[in-house]
Amino acid sequence: MSKLPQIAADPLWFPDAHDANSHALRLSRTNRKALAEEAFLDDRWDRTGAAQAAHPVSDFASLVAPKRAPRFIWHTAFCGSTLLARCLDKPGSNLSLREPAVLMSLANMKRTQGAEALRRELGPVLALLARPFVRREHVTIKPTNTVNNLIGDVAALLPDARHLLLYSELRAFLLSIAKKGEPGRAFARQLFTIFAMDGHPIAQTQPRELLKLTDLQIAALVWHMQVACLLEAARTGGADQVASLDGDRFLHAPEPALIAVDEFLGLGLGKAHAGQMASGPIFQRDSKDQAQAYNAGRRAAEAEQAAASIGPSLDAIIEWSYGLFPASPRPGHMPHPLLAN
Repeated sequence: MSKLPQIAADPLWFPDAHDANSHALRLSRTNRKALAEEAFLDDRWDRTGAAQAAHPVSDFASLVAPKRAPRFIWHTAFCGSTLLARCLDKPGSNLSLREPAVLMSLANMKRTQGAEALRRELGPVLALLARPFVRREHVTIKPTNTVNNLIGDVAALLPDARHLLLYSELRAFLLSIAKKGEPGRAFARQLFTIFAMDGHPIAQTQPRELLKLTDLQIAALVWHMQVACLLEAARTGGADQVASLDGDRFLHAPEPALIAVDEFLGLGLGKAHAGQMASGPIFQRDSKDQAQAYNAGRRAAEAEQAAASIGPSLDAIIEWSYGLFPASPRPGHMPHPLLAN
């Protein structure tokens, strides 16, 4: 096992797991290429053969975060966040980390143990995640959507960080849930139980009343609960720190969206990189599984098919949910938009 100072200084040692009960980190030795290519840095990441080390989080309490504050992509799921993070990765300029499991563990620890427990461990974990492989390289972190409860904590801890709020419109979110069939509907209910622990008023609804709701009604509530987190981040952060982007606008006009994201995050990728990404093969593959063909046209066709199967009740569910969440933005009205509406 490598000594602690060597681990702390070496980005090859990646914090890939966190135990909220023992307050320990597991680090696996990997490389930049593996981190950049892996769709999700969670339990789906195969670490077979990797050297590993375990240390209490407190061992890294004195670790100083890199001078270049990390960038963050917070999202509502099913909005192109994995694809966007892939497009932003460029060796020497920016390393994109997608859905590190350690942040999911910290988010759940906040829910079960409180904000004070989180404050003791968030700083060291972020410092480990933000270590660049080369000088002047940025690190952009895309947490999973169940980590949105940490946006305010991260912003307070890293005042120089920048945050992109990537979202889908409610209709698009519901269609993404519907087209996944029973697994998608089960996922929506699982998300509701998670976000209910974050103190949203809707979570105080009596269980017998919730049981009367359809799966898509629950999914609509989930969307509004997520957007409430994004709105709070937009209210507390200025336009120089927080910006929003509609995922469908990114998918249908990727080049101007990538240029705007690059400029806002200050990654220095350049317009040529945006053009290469937008016209390259990455938009013809499934961002979660690069072996599968996929594109915006297929996504739109699937959405149309899902909408036809739901029928008029789709619009009824949308309007019903806005009656419960009147403060949620209507299409095109998220604060601090990167692209003009």
